[in-house]
Amino acid sequence: MKGLNQQFNRIMLAMVVLVAAPTFAGTGKAVSESKAVSANERIELEVMRGEVEIKVGSGNQFKINGTLDEEAEGYEFKSSGGVTRFVVKMPRRLFNNGYNEDDNKGSKLVVEVPQSAVLNFEGVSTNVNASGVKGGADITTVNGTINASQLAGNVSLQTVNGNIASNDLQGHLKLSTVNGEIKDQSKAASLEMESVNGELHSVSTAKEVEVSTVNGEVDLSLNGSERVEFSTVNGQIDIKLAGSKAPRISGSSVSGSLTLTMPDIESARISIEASAGGDIDNKLTQDKVVDAKYGPMSSLDTTLGGGDGRIEIETVSGEVVLKRK
Repeated sequence: MKGLNQQFNRIMLAMVVLVAAPTFAGTGKAVSESKAVSANERIELEVMRGEVEIKVGSGNQFKINGTLDEEAEGYEFKSSGGVTRFVVKMPRRLFNNGYNEDDNKGSKLVVEVPQSAVLNFEGVSTNVNASGVKGGADITTVNGTINASQLAGNVSLQTVNGNIASNDLQGHLKLSTVNGEIKDQSKAASLEMESVNGELHSVSTAKEVEVSTVNGEVDLSLNGSERVEFSTVNGQIDIKLAGSKAPRISGSSVSGSLTLTMPDIESARISIEASAGGDIDNKLTQDKVVDAKYGPMSSLDTTLGGGDGRIEIETVSGEVVLKRK
């Protein structure tokens, strides 16, 4: 989570030092802008508070309509060289005195972009709804929720104190939250999820899956995944992997539990190690778990079928359960 925290710190610092260059100033002023842009335009949006809807419009047009935050000093709107940028200018005192999360004072904006646009959004206390953009998306907010549907490309959705809901996303997907919940139902080629003190839920056909949590819960229902990596500290992970005969699975847990259900597995080398009082419950094969001669350690080493896949798991003071159903 170090990279996630660094990114949010960078965003906050950047917002503080922005030099105001407003198009107009006022309280809750209406905004309406439009411009012809390229089909694969890079769209950069910064809205520190409020509600923002981002959707695909008709043709190669950028449009933004709505009202500004009543504390806003204006906005910056620039478009040149394949990059269109819209920033709501906020006074420094809101950051110096602690950001006010009053949704009633936030901006209310609807943004239309070309379908093949590349989207970059940054906010603080902003709820974001984004749909239909196929050129990739990087959406970051701190104290807000993200609802995303039918995005494609390289997609990164990150929040700290908020929830993420992703539906029908394609491409390469990264989802991160700290004190929130993620609910994903996607068709991504690859999926990466991480949380601290949060819950992760996914129904996915991603070929490659990585998941990590600290003090959180993970519930994955995967179909056809070929490679799965996981880690947890003081967390609980439940993975159901169907449609994979020879998966490659690796992971670790500290004072956490893992339940791995694989109804279709046929071929894999299996190596499980538990230490410091950890426990292994093997319901996948008839092989017995071996206790170490000295110390609170146990292990399971066996081969299923031709051993084409690989399952390697280590736990410290945790529990690992392997089963077919």
